[in-house]
Amino acid sequence: MIANKDLLPRESLLWIFAAQFVALLPQFTLLPLWVAFAWAFAVYWRLEVFRGRRDLPGRALKLTVILLTVAGLALSYRRLFALEPMIALLALSFTLKNLELVSRRDAFVSLLLAYFVAATLFVQEQTIPYALYGLLSVLVITAALAAQLGHYSARPRRALGLSLRLVAQATPLMVLLFLVMPRLGPLWSVPQNTSAGRTGVSDSMAPGDFTELSKSSKPTLRISFDGPVPPPEQRYWRGLVYSEFDGRTWRQGYGVDPRNGGRVYWRSGEQVLPQVGPRYRYQVIQEASRSPWLFAMAKPASESAGVGETTDDRLVKRTPVFNRFSYQVSSWPRETLSLSATLSNAERRRNLQLPSFGNSRTRQWMASLRDQGLSAEAVSSQLLSHFHSAFTYTLKPPALGGDTIDEFLFDSQQGFCEHFAGSYVFAMRAAGIPARVVAGYQGGEWVSGEEYLLVREYDAHAWAEIWLDGQGWQRVDPTAAVAPERVRDGLESAAGEEFMQDSLFPLHRIGILSQLRLQWDMINYRWYQTVVSFDADRQQNLLQRLFGDLSPMRIALLLGAPILVLLLGISLWAARSAGGPKLAPAEKLYQRFCRRMARNGVQRHSGETAGSYARRIAEEKPEMSGYAAAVTEAFESAAYGGDGSGLRTLRKLSSWYFWLRHSANMTPQKRELAGY
Repeated sequence: MIANKDLLPRESLLWIFAAQFVALLPQFTLLPLWVAFAWAFAVYWRLEVFRGRRDLPGRALKLTVILLTVAGLALSYRRLFALEPMIALLALSFTLKNLELVSRRDAFVSLLLAYFVAATLFVQEQTIPYALYGLLSVLVITAALAAQLGHYSARPRRALGLSLRLVAQATPLMVLLFLVMPRLGPLWSVPQNTSAGRTGVSDSMAPGDFTELSKSSKPTLRISFDGPVPPPEQRYWRGLVYSEFDGRTWRQGYGVDPRNGGRVYWRSGEQVLPQVGPRYRYQVIQEASRSPWLFAMAKPASESAGVGETTDDRLVKRTPVFNRFSYQVSSWPRETLSLSATLSNAERRRNLQLPSFGNSRTRQWMASLRDQGLSAEAVSSQLLSHFHSAFTYTLKPPALGGDTIDEFLFDSQQGFCEHFAGSYVFAMRAAGIPARVVAGYQGGEWVSGEEYLLVREYDAHAWAEIWLDGQGWQRVDPTAAVAPERVRDGLESAAGEEFMQDSLFPLHRIGILSQLRLQWDMINYRWYQTVVSFDADRQQNLLQRLFGDLSPMRIALLLGAPILVLLLGISLWAARSAGGPKLAPAEKLYQRFCRRMARNGVQRHSGETAGSYARRIAEEKPEMSGYAAAVTEAFESAAYGGDGSGLRTLRKLSSWYFWLRHSANMTPQKRELAGY
């Protein structure tokens, strides 16, 4: 049986529900909707129990709820052993704890679990708004813990005030531990649920795909350079290569996709690249894309952990990019390299592949050029001239039918980058010239305040590469033949009035809002550079700058000092708590008065009442009789009468100023200071 004094009062329950709501609120937007209804149902049931209208659920009902929970998770997620269903299971366990929330012990267990639920917020995002919300969650949960101490502590001002003080006192230790604690990798890995929505450039390309990306201004890459910055015409951030075409959609295909036969070099340096000469060094911060594709300029090499290089000049990550990811890259302009340019028979066949039917007009045109014996450069020049002469660059191209290439080249002649790149590669292959589509981003906005290049979703771009004997793969951007300003100045300049036309809030058209958005991005960039990406290497560099070479002894001191400080603080707190019961404020102030009187020659006897002590002070120190009587009256009023004004008067009389005024041992300087 649980004693009545251990049962949860109404204030404690309300604080627990408030803490649960704050911890779960961000998860409600990420988890299935029925999880939020489950929490609301559990809260409703517990409130009905408090009102005496229902009983706590029995074993049979609890078992039924557990089975329904497992069934709901199985139906909501493709696989249970993944990150999202694990978070959902934690949230549901936290929610269902309300059905057996009876004693203060249950309350403490529930609130301690709330800290873990709030921490799962940072598994999804580590941005500034999430960090601020996480701090708010900690404050509310800590206030709910403080509210469990009693009715007086449950008052909102009292509970939140105590929570603020505790968090403020813990902040220096938190910062210290953040700086010196070793950065350890995860002890195990839980896979993400890859069925969630993807963003950015995808595994395939069909007419209209990049047009959709042009409607989003969401940041996707932030690139800072260690040295020279490439000019706009070289800012091609390649991420995928499409070599297989089925008549409408381009895909990577077998032997290109690293997940399907494509070769990846996981140790930097296996592809021999010169260590001196022209190259760009830069750091890329890539937003979550839920795919393994990374973005860099041609001929990239990276020494970042988990990053590999493909044979077609791309970078890939060993696991999908589920969170913001930073990697270092060195890129060599192709024209500066003297590597052997050979194309294997398998690669040639792959990059000449075309469907066996369809788009007959394009095939016939390219066959006539091939029969004329034109070189690859000449065929490409004629095709680009055709684009330049009559085509229109637009974000709203007309829909295409079955023969997409023919309809685009000879009928509509209006399109976006995927139309130009896809039709160009098809035509070059029809002429017997190996070609492929490359997808990624082009350009970017230079942020001078923090000196980095900001690439957004609307910078998504598709271009082409053709094989030239003796030279290797060469980039050709058919879009530049129609809208050269797209490459030079960006999409906004090329699209004109069509740019972000369907946007609900066209911030780019309001100067001050556009500047505020850029300032906010700079703040996020600095936040990531300073806090989120503070890994083991940056930690070691910081500690070396502060303390010099880190010997094992210094490392032990750095790690041991915070722990010793923490243990010392706990020991002092325990010793202070063990010294006896905590005194009331009035008692503490009166004892301060007694200690001062003892130093002045009048020691209070053991068991002597406050009134007797005041009378003895009047006999031995007549000059302080009035002061002692006033202190005694205020003490008795505050300690025994519960008078708040008496406590305020006692606090005023116990101040150092009043003691100076009435002390018999005052020096002339003190008397002058006191106003005598």
